[in-house]
Amino acid sequence: MKILNNQIFSNYGQGILLVDSASAYIEKNEIFQNYKANIAYGGTNSCDTVILNNLIFRSRSEGIFCIEGGYSWIKHNDIFDNSDGIIMFDSCNYISNNQIHENQRSGIICSGSSFPMIEQNQIFGNNQTGITVRDNSRVDAKQNKLFANYYQFSMKSLSQAK
Repeated sequence: MKILNNQIFSNYGQGILLVDSASAYIEKNEIFQNYKANIAYGGTNSCDTVILNNLIFRSRSEGIFCIEGGYSWIKHNDIFDNSDGIIMFDSCNYISNNQIHENQRSGIICSGSSFPMIEQNQIFGNNQTGITVRDNSRVDAKQNKLFANYYQFSMKSLSQAK
């Protein structure tokens, strides 16, 4: 499925929802003011999802929510003024060359057993954390610019919480 050059806004659910058996190529859209995540996806076949060159903003929840997302690409997006920019759970996303800024809490949250590659992003002005890593997640983060967040990185594992 290709989702190209749309304005997707003011929905009571997600702006774009890809269920377990779906993947999509999502490019050059304005996705904003949705009650739930602007984009939500995950499951066994979501690994072919590409989210490229979109404006993703003003969601009351996440800009992008990914659960059990396999290896998907999130590149060259402007993600701002959401509750959180990107939340992933048990996912292995490739996140690069994005502007992730001015979200109410965190720019990126990695939870469960997520193993993303996060590189060459600008992550700034988020009210709490630029990148949060928790549970059993491990992050490969390189060549990012993190600044003007309350915390740049926050890490907490389940083993530390005992």
